Amino acid sequence: MHDEKVVAARRLRRDSSETLLGYAEALARVAAGGGGAQALAAHLAATIDAAVLIEDTQWRHLAVAGTSERAIPPSVRDLLPKDTDVDDGVRLAPPADARARAFPVRAGETRLGWISVFPAGTRALDEHAGLVRLTAAQIAVELSRDSGGGRGRRRGFWDRLLARAYEDPLEAREDAQARGIALAPGYVAVAVEGEGLDEAVASQKNAEIRRVCLDTLGSRTGEVIVIERGGGFFFLVPAPLEVDAANARTAATLIPRGIVRAGLDVKVVGGVGRHAEMISVAQSVDESREAMIIARRMFGGGRVMPYDDLGVYPLLHRTGATREDWRAFATRVLEPLRAYDEKHQTELVRTLKLFFDVGQNIKEAAARLNVHRHTVFYRLRQIGEIGRLDLDSPHDQLTVRAALAVDALDA
Repeated sequence: MHDEKVVAARRLRRDSSETLLGYAEALARVAAGGGGAQALAAHLAATIDAAVLIEDTQWRHLAVAGTSERAIPPSVRDLLPKDTDVDDGVRLAPPADARARAFPVRAGETRLGWISVFPAGTRALDEHAGLVRLTAAQIAVELSRDSGGGRGRRRGFWDRLLARAYEDPLEAREDAQARGIALAPGYVAVAVEGEGLDEAVASQKNAEIRRVCLDTLGSRTGEVIVIERGGGFFFLVPAPLEVDAANARTAATLIPRGIVRAGLDVKVVGGVGRHAEMISVAQSVDESREAMIIARRMFGGGRVMPYDDLGVYPLLHRTGATREDWRAFATRVLEPLRAYDEKHQTELVRTLKLFFDVGQNIKEAAARLNVHRHTVFYRLRQIGEIGRLDLDSPHDQLTVRAALAVDALDA
């Protein structure tokens, strides 16, 4: 019998705490299966229909999942606000999607990395923030467990060294010895990344890139250290002497050729930092990363370029280059020519300046120098050989012109 006063029963809305509890239990089962961060990321990606990127504090990729055909940044390193220290999701800067968020992965008060989530379609992430934080907590447990072994102890040393955590070389050497690491007096850093790698084959391709790089960089002076970061690699090549550093730089530039010889259908880009003492190896790493960025943006990638061969570009790329930085750059470019002039009583620097002043007109330069035009040709060839410059290259011309301008302003 129907009674109009009876209110129709409504389905009870599932309590959000029950949802979180069920998801936490599922995470525990995934972790028990031994899949690590990758399996946890894949579970989160499938649950909330989003792409997930997990990076440690050194910006190494720990896991990527759910990207499929979605494009995500190779790293969120430069997309996070400076000095952010929150537990809730942090909005990422463009070019990341406005709905993308990064959550810290913590063990107590220690931040172990970031889990970044890129929602699909037009779906907002707010309703799934709890699931992301639970995943971050489980990943923190996995990372803390991994760091306790010998491999974690060795990796911890290099992480601290690159974070400039040691105050002096003796402290670093004592810590390295305690962890079973034999340090070289100096290193050269080489940064390498594969370009345009599809997620389905990225892990395999990166493993092959790593193998070719190690074969190419193989050193007789010690173990080449491999550090994964931001979807690519840093290789720390032992270089006790400057000649070892020169050999490392030469070998690094041959990596793309080695990739082709190995039959890998992949394009790589990279950079080589300058020779650095062990305690200052982080500087070489920073330079190698900067050289890689410049090689990609200015030269189209497909090559590994030494920092010292990039001329004025590092100063143009860097934020906050000082007057002293510019003076050091001008000295580095012009000093080999000045030294040759002083030793041989020649006029290479004067010839170079005049060559540009007259619009690279050989005949006009010869007339002003009161020499035969063949003499100008000969001097320009000497300048190229001594300064390792190609005066027909727009890139090297920019470097030389900038060095001459800085030199003139400081005269």
